[in-house]
Amino acid sequence: MISLALLLCAAPPLSPAQQRRATPVVEVVREEADAVVAISATHVVTQSQSMFDVFDVPRAVERSSIGSGSVLHEAGYILTNAHVVAQASELSVILRGGRELPAHVVAALPSEDLAVIKADVPRGVELQTVTLGDSDDLMVGETVVAIGAPVGLQNTVTAGIISALEREISPARGVSFKGLVQTDAAINPGNSGGPLFNVVGQQIGVTTAIRG
Repeated sequence: MISLALLLCAAPPLSPAQQRRATPVVEVVREEADAVVAISATHVVTQSQSMFDVFDVPRAVERSSIGSGSVLHEAGYILTNAHVVAQASELSVILRGGRELPAHVVAALPSEDLAVIKADVPRGVELQTVTLGDSDDLMVGETVVAIGAPVGLQNTVTAGIISALEREISPARGVSFKGLVQTDAAINPGNSGGPLFNVVGQQIGVTTAIRG
């Protein structure tokens, strides 16, 4: 039996040919991808069975969604978006190797769309953690790397640049997020909550929204 701790060990050394082709983006992925998880959330919503039946009784329906997160602490504390875990009846964290761990919300700050959840980490399982950077020294035009689970495709990597700083969006009436980092790295539903890295492997943001 191979323990998960072995599956999460450092990436194998690059061959000489790979070393010649390796870019800073490749190095970020090799160093940080194990610290990025997918988050599966089950939500219970109430819906009507028929729009024509005046005697219709609403029923509870389970719906699933997928998001992303980054491991802050080896004990299982994970950073994600508040909207990824909002009103979830069940949560689970999916590690890069495919192992699924139950989880629960520790704290959420909807006004900033941030949340911390806690995965139940079995004895013998070692989680890699991200290194947090400083968003105060970001430069427009510098390269960034996003890792997440767009449309459920776990550990998908996209890269781009910082397109602008201090953006503001209003995703819903009465909701406004300020001080956002705009990037042209491809982002899709499922990336929400995942980390945005600079080229030295530091997490400098959390993927929050897309604007089409």
